[in-house]
Amino acid sequence: MDELLLYLKDAGCGAERISEIRRLCEAGDIADAIRRLRRHRCELMDELHKSQGKLDCLDDLLRKMERSQGRPERKK
Repeated sequence: MDELLLYLKDAGCGAERISEIRRLCEAGDIADAIRRLRRHRCELMDELHKSQGKLDCLDDLLRKMERSQGRPERKK
């Protein structure tokens, strides 16, 4: 496996996106490959923010439940 393939897999790119990026790089269209990788990065950031929101909600619920049981709140 070449370095590009390893990076793309580690970045969570699927087979279709990997093929697309490799094709663009082989054709010398690095600018378009960069645009598509930046789009993938934005998608990953969206997923991260959604997960963070879920964690925040769960933390709030845990604090409320612990308070209702008379437990002291945990420190982060």
